[in-house]
Amino acid sequence: MTLRFVLLGALCTLPAFSAEVPRLRADAPEPAPNWAVLERHLIAQLNRAAEIFAETYCLPDGSLRWKDRYEGGMNSSDDAYEAFRGYSLLYALGGDEKLDKLHRHIWNGITKQFTRYGQIYREFDSNWDWMHHGEGYTSFYPFGLVDPDDALFRDRSERFAAMYTGEDPEAKNYDPVHKIIRASMNGSRGPKMEWVKRDWIPTNANLVYYHLPVEGVPGVDSTSAWINDHPDNDQFAKIVKAMSDHMARGDVPINLTSTPMAANAFLYTGDAKYRRWVEEYVGAWVDRTKANGGVTPDNVGLSGKIGEYNDGHWWGGYYGWKWVRGGTDIVLATYTAAKVATLLTGDRKWFDLPRSQLHLMSDQGRQDGKRWMIPIRYDDEQKWHLFVPEGGSEAVNLWASTQDEGDWAHVQKLMEVKGGFQGDESLEWAAFLQGNNPGFAEQAFRDDLRFVAAKMHEILNEAGDPETWFDAKWLSLDPIANDNLVRLTVGGPPIHKRGEMLHSFVRYFDGENKRPGLPEGVAALVTRMADASVEIELVNTNLFDQRTVVVQGGAYGEHRIVKARWRTAKDSQPPGARVSRNLETEVRSQAINGKAVSVALAPGAGTTLQLDIERWANTPTYDFPWEARQ
Repeated sequence: MTLRFVLLGALCTLPAFSAEVPRLRADAPEPAPNWAVLERHLIAQLNRAAEIFAETYCLPDGSLRWKDRYEGGMNSSDDAYEAFRGYSLLYALGGDEKLDKLHRHIWNGITKQFTRYGQIYREFDSNWDWMHHGEGYTSFYPFGLVDPDDALFRDRSERFAAMYTGEDPEAKNYDPVHKIIRASMNGSRGPKMEWVKRDWIPTNANLVYYHLPVEGVPGVDSTSAWINDHPDNDQFAKIVKAMSDHMARGDVPINLTSTPMAANAFLYTGDAKYRRWVEEYVGAWVDRTKANGGVTPDNVGLSGKIGEYNDGHWWGGYYGWKWVRGGTDIVLATYTAAKVATLLTGDRKWFDLPRSQLHLMSDQGRQDGKRWMIPIRYDDEQKWHLFVPEGGSEAVNLWASTQDEGDWAHVQKLMEVKGGFQGDESLEWAAFLQGNNPGFAEQAFRDDLRFVAAKMHEILNEAGDPETWFDAKWLSLDPIANDNLVRLTVGGPPIHKRGEMLHSFVRYFDGENKRPGLPEGVAALVTRMADASVEIELVNTNLFDQRTVVVQGGAYGEHRIVKARWRTAKDSQPPGARVSRNLETEVRSQAINGKAVSVALAPGAGTTLQLDIERWANTPTYDFPWEARQ
């Protein structure tokens, strides 16, 4: 027996866990493939980029280097929070632990800063819509992923959720009788039932470039009304008044983006009241959609009546069918809510809501060369209109969540019309998962490295004056590219900036250091996803030290791992086999029947791990898999 063989056996010890996690060992040497080297290199570059970004744009107290006064109307902290949303998530995926500590410090600093500006009250945005709330709070949800025991953020999660479940007497946003969020603008000060000009400054200057949200306003005939406040004809005041009358009161689909806030509190606490609220609120929108002939209405009055402030029309609401992106925003909001409801209940029926709205537009589409053009807006005069190319992201992300054959057929249709998958990153990922685009992972990581390099060039050459920066300055420079790490390491759709939380087939932990994320030097690649199985390549790029990776079913342990199959070296090998190409391997299997499995990777070893799973079979939680609560 060679010294190397003895050392390998000694190094491949298996750590113990307080809650029993089944353990496997993989010790077949495997030179790190290009994708694995690039993945670890990307994580290393992101670690450093995050530090430099924060050093450049944040003060020692965590606040932004910016002006002392900010008159932002309702426009609030979302872009500031969002610029750092990748920090704790990167730690959850395998980045440096100090990124999470830095993220919490910055989150606290921004919260105090925007409280001083006047937009934040009780640590939550005073009044804003859930398109913008959602963008900002994508930065909030990853905190629980990486440290469920942080009492401060756990308390915040419960307080913020209470503002929408009806438990907060100062923020009566929810009406449990009519099952509505009572206004399109809402927050820690409750529903905002009336809008005035002050609310829309400085946002009004940006809205000049979009179509008018309401028609038929006397004296208003162009989008220049947003900046025309001449005392003889204050068009700005007129357009705000018309919007307030038609859009301020009552519920809108974009409010469904509040559901991750309730799920976040559930994942910390396990309190069933959050699940009940999600079922009730999302269920009400399902019922309204059915009552409206299969179309999700974009406005519901305070009485619960569809179209109450829009002459009975189901269109015309805030961020609705007549809005800039029309049905695209409705699909995103319903998809976000469907994922949350499925996570908390284990019932897949919720995906019918976004699926129906996606098909509503796509089924009315028409082919234009290699593009499938779909209508995204509706009004009484033009009916279905504004035909735009249907991209792959909505269809692919829905299929990635459901693994439904019908959803895959939709993806295939888009590929057929396009004549392939190239040029659409979502379609390229889908093709990769089907074995038809083997170079995707390597190319995706190379693209991300180019993205980081471009952003860092701007950051390292920053010479601007913070007093002149606009409120999206930091977001435009955010160098943290996590989307492909989410797709390829944990098997999940990228977290949409509009307010989603992480949903994935698997998630990883460092079994030796008891921390979230891939262990140092370990690379992971999800190569296949199916309704009842997932296949992962695991590689220990470190040639000197064992690494133990704990693979959890789902981001929150919601998927039960039934059985594992993995490739490893045979116990008996001919002399010299481990340093030659003649190593004999075998596929072993083991029953798991739990939410996680531990894989000890010998130095320089790799394996193909195939897991049979039952999706959404477990109660989800932020608790780490070795903790007692199952």
